[in-house]
Amino acid sequence: MPYFNNNEDVYRVFSREIIEKADQEINNLKSEIEEKKEKNLKRIKMELEASVNRGLELDLNDLNRDFSSNLSKVKNEYTRVLIKKRHELLDSIVMEARSKCIDFVSSKEYKDFISNKLTGIVDKFEKKKVEFRVKKNDTVAIDVIKKEYNGKFEIQEVSDIEIGGFSVICFEIGVLIDETIDNKLKEKQQWFYEHSDLAAK
Repeated sequence: MPYFNNNEDVYRVFSREIIEKADQEINNLKSEIEEKKEKNLKRIKMELEASVNRGLELDLNDLNRDFSSNLSKVKNEYTRVLIKKRHELLDSIVMEARSKCIDFVSSKEYKDFISNKLTGIVDKFEKKKVEFRVKKNDTVAIDVIKKEYNGKFEIQEVSDIEIGGFSVICFEIGVLIDETIDNKLKEKQQWFYEHSDLAAK
């Protein structure tokens, strides 16, 4: 895995991979949907033409109503399938990004990531006592904080951080800095849901 200088580098790589996978899946989905649409429309058209050939005005009127009803059903089914596939694809992309983040936390680069995020933290809190919050059993983050943070602090292991990173809060001055990978992934996920062509229109 390449070395990342900051969160933006990490998410730039993930975003590129996500967009490439999304483009591939969208093209496959469009082809599949177009094929089903053409097949259903062809079947309906053939039924309509066969009935027209019988020359019965009453049947023709009935078939026209059936055609409209069937076409509406096809459109509704097309929309339902498309929305379902879009949701499945979006969820799979987010899960893949999450998996890559978990792999990153298990890599050697994670230690450097924590170390880089600690840079300048003590100055932002005016050297007052702070509380670091880390994922339970995140020994890498705990060790780096203990070795490299030169201010007053305590560490809390919390269950709401599921991937990694840390947040740090100073109750005295009321400042919180969230450097968790969980939060960064959530922000990117929200952006992706809002700006992706996969979002339901």
